[in-house]
Amino acid sequence: MTSAAAEQALLQVAEQIERAIDDEMARMDTMDDDDILEIRKRRLNQLKEMERRRNEWASKGHGEYHAITDPKHFFDAVQASERVVCHFMRRSTTRCRILDERFSQLAKEHFETRFCYVDVERVPSLAEKFNVLMLPTVMLVENKNTFHSIIGFDEFGGTDDFTVDTVRRVLAHYGMVNEKGMFAADQSDD
Repeated sequence: MTSAAAEQALLQVAEQIERAIDDEMARMDTMDDDDILEIRKRRLNQLKEMERRRNEWASKGHGEYHAITDPKHFFDAVQASERVVCHFMRRSTTRCRILDERFSQLAKEHFETRFCYVDVERVPSLAEKFNVLMLPTVMLVENKNTFHSIIGFDEFGGTDDFTVDTVRRVLAHYGMVNEKGMFAADQSDD
């Protein structure tokens, strides 16, 4: 593509964007009080629904990083929550403690997902059942099905100094958290 053709293509895109902005501004200019009131009403309903869902999630153990104490507790958590991030760990393992810190913080920020951990020394039957051979292992469960396990730190960059944001991005890649905030998908452009 020649320089002139590239400039022409860029100009056409800019003109399309400008027309779209002009159309939106014209739509906003023609709004009356009833239109604005309707937007406020929809937004208030969204906020109420978001608060209801947050409270429902909190009642199921979301918002905290919980220990799983026995297999029944694990299966109850998976049954009750749409998304579960479960860390199979051992307290004496440095890398497990690193993930514990990251998940503790993420649990408080992402109510849409339940975060929990299994100490394999206290509940070895779960590690055996899921064939967990290496620590740390993070099991991702959605709609009662395990669909992926993160084994070790490779997906977090392969080093011990990855950030909470790195973990958030990896979990968002798998649909376990909303990278933009727990209710970002509920936000509209109104």
